[in-house]
Amino acid sequence: MPITVLDEKEKETLLIGYKTFIHKRSLKEFAKKIGYGDDGGGYMELIFKEVLIDDPYEYQQELSEIKDRQVLLSAIPPAAPVEENLYLDFDEFYNYLAEVVDERISESPEDKEEYEQLLAEVKIALEL
Repeated sequence: MPITVLDEKEKETLLIGYKTFIHKRSLKEFAKKIGYGDDGGGYMELIFKEVLIDDPYEYQQELSEIKDRQVLLSAIPPAAPVEENLYLDFDEFYNYLAEVVDERISESPEDKEEYEQLLAEVKIALEL
């Protein structure tokens, strides 16, 4: 059974670990409120509540903990020391995405317009 992450240091560690999976494809999925995993590894996954509701048996614990306007970052070893769940409010999630998108733009300035458009689409989907 996963533990819920409340410790700020562990939260930061998980967010740093997940940021490698934030790119154009994942932003497109976030704009549809679908979520995105670690490209098939199964160690880290960001999930929206709407997806959890589709499988209430599998996500029973998560559904009891997630609030409206939150996403779940789920991690299992080796991505985390134990099974962990981190719940982020939409505002916090969006701010995190904006920081990572800024990094992506600095790495690939030629993609700035596309990244900014995708981030704007996520903002609309999150109703921010």
